[in-house]
Amino acid sequence: MPGDDSVVGDDPLADGMALSLRLRRDFTVTDADGLLTAARRIYRQLNPDASAAEASGMVTGAADALFVILENAGLLGDPADTRLLGHAADGLAVGGWRAQIVINEPAPLAPDPRSDCLRGDEVFALPSQDDPKSAADRDP
Repeated sequence: MPGDDSVVGDDPLADGMALSLRLRRDFTVTDADGLLTAARRIYRQLNPDASAAEASGMVTGAADALFVILENAGLLGDPADTRLLGHAADGLAVGGWRAQIVINEPAPLAPDPRSDCLRGDEVFALPSQDDPKSAADRDP
């Protein structure tokens, strides 16, 4: 905010305030076959009753693989929800969630040390959707 001396994120907490977290994390696939194999193995770990055939049917592409890996890492899914629900007594009511995978983002975020903290463009703006297959949504 040019000319504004306030600190971004320095808003006081208030009862009834709605907080939305937009978290973006970019990844590059360096071994598609290996990643798909690992994601299917992780799917079976997360779903012990699933067969290899079921895992192959459930984890078929990029979005499926990434969501399974993020769930296994505790960033999405039941374990993350359970940990967040543990803060209800502290005054935090957990709402819903939505995650979206964008394929071939034209301006991916850079890893540290360069990072993107001073980037001037809108890092949460989605690229143009010329191809309907360029994004995959999950909304529980």
